[in-house]
Amino acid sequence: MSEQHTYKGYVFTDETSRTEGGGYRARVRILGLDNGRRTQRFIDLETFANEIEARHRAFAAAVSWIDAARA
Repeated sequence: MSEQHTYKGYVFTDETSRTEGGGYRARVRILGLDNGRRTQRFIDLETFANEIEARHRAFAAAVSWIDAARA
């Protein structure tokens, strides 16, 4: 189940998914506008034993990337 969030003018979607091995791969997709152009960024992160940790990691990675992009 994807979770969508808005932060500093960007929209990001937590696309964490279950792996074949039973873990959870943290992933996030970030959408934004940069000088009138639409930008899209995919970030694949590490695999976690449980879904909550993976979703927290995806959220933190998106916020960190957006903060760096806006700096």
